[in-house]
Amino acid sequence: MKKLLSQYAGLKKEIYILFIGKVVTAMGSFVWPMLTFFLTRKLGLSDGVSTLLIATANTLSFPAAIIGGKLADKFSRKSIIVIFDVITVSFYILSAILPIGYHTAVFVFVAGLFQTVEAPAYDALNSDFSSTSEREKAFSLSYLGYNLGFVVGAALSGILFEKYTSVAFLANGLAILASTLLIAFFVDMKNTVSESADGEQNDNYSEYERPIPADTPVLAVLRERRVVLWMLLISCIASMPNTLMGLLLPLQLKESLGELGSAVYGYLNSLNGLTVIILTPVLTLLLRRFTEIPKTVAGLMFFLFGTAIFSTDGAVWLMFLGMFVFTIGEVVTVLGDNPYGSRRIPASHRGRVGGVTSVVYSIFASLTQYLISFILMITENNYLLIWWIFIGVGLAAAVLFVMMYRPDRKMFPKLYSDTDIL
Repeated sequence: MKKLLSQYAGLKKEIYILFIGKVVTAMGSFVWPMLTFFLTRKLGLSDGVSTLLIATANTLSFPAAIIGGKLADKFSRKSIIVIFDVITVSFYILSAILPIGYHTAVFVFVAGLFQTVEAPAYDALNSDFSSTSEREKAFSLSYLGYNLGFVVGAALSGILFEKYTSVAFLANGLAILASTLLIAFFVDMKNTVSESADGEQNDNYSEYERPIPADTPVLAVLRERRVVLWMLLISCIASMPNTLMGLLLPLQLKESLGELGSAVYGYLNSLNGLTVIILTPVLTLLLRRFTEIPKTVAGLMFFLFGTAIFSTDGAVWLMFLGMFVFTIGEVVTVLGDNPYGSRRIPASHRGRVGGVTSVVYSIFASLTQYLISFILMITENNYLLIWWIFIGVGLAAAVLFVMMYRPDRKMFPKLYSDTDIL
């Protein structure tokens, strides 16, 4: 146990503040896991219409991510997080104090829009306060923090949803506010890698992430590092089955379990968070000698196996088994996919690349949601067909990832060593 925890030692204090912020924010994550239940059970919308609305909301977030990326590279990333989180909190509080209605859905979607704006800045801070060699640990710790909070929040969401929906909105807003205050008072932007003492920068930045002129267009950066662009696109394809977890699974549980569906879905999310908490330090240590692409492929295969179990719509215990397997894949994928771009993109363009990445991911998520909505409407809720269509998409993505290994090693040889297993 000591060895597992000690691997996170020695990082800058800001990384630990961001970790605590993730914990606190995720403890209030009552709303988004239950959004499908809210639209269908509280507002009485059909499955197809609900997925159509969620897809449309995601589509509207595209400009927000681009704007957020540009702001993150031009202004203080800390200030961006604080300003837009305060706006987000305001909309959640409005959702809590006003009677539940269609306007509540609008407030929640708008709150999510402002969180999308600040997301590139938050992600970039993890890179700003960690050197290349520390990057995987920083992202692993952030991911662990989110799930430490989420394991509590998800369970409470299932309990509060049916009778105390307004309390869930209020708790979500207050949790985000607490996280914002932590960042506002304890994150020191003078302590970033780029602000290190003279002579340290070359040690903190790898050859591939040293800053370049800020006016270089982000698309020019991606064209020059074409492998990163291809990996981004393949990662988006691989993420399409993940949308089923937050959209199709709750619809399936609602159909098969009725009122118990929301509670079971909350407990499944708690298992997801608990498994992440237990396995993230273990897998980070065990897989430290593997490079990013092999970890991403292995994680995707576990992820798809768990998704296949969900598709059976079997007994409740089988759903929990599927979530355990699914989460193993999620953890391994995060350990491979999250640090990948930060080690290959100039520090001067992290925010803009993060914004572009968020937009592309949102496009694929919206496409998935529209497809789910369309198939639900024309097949009268044929859940099994949807599961297997996107499992096939995930398998295709795994093949494409394998094909990118050699080009990536050729373009970024200094990120590979003789001690790497793959």
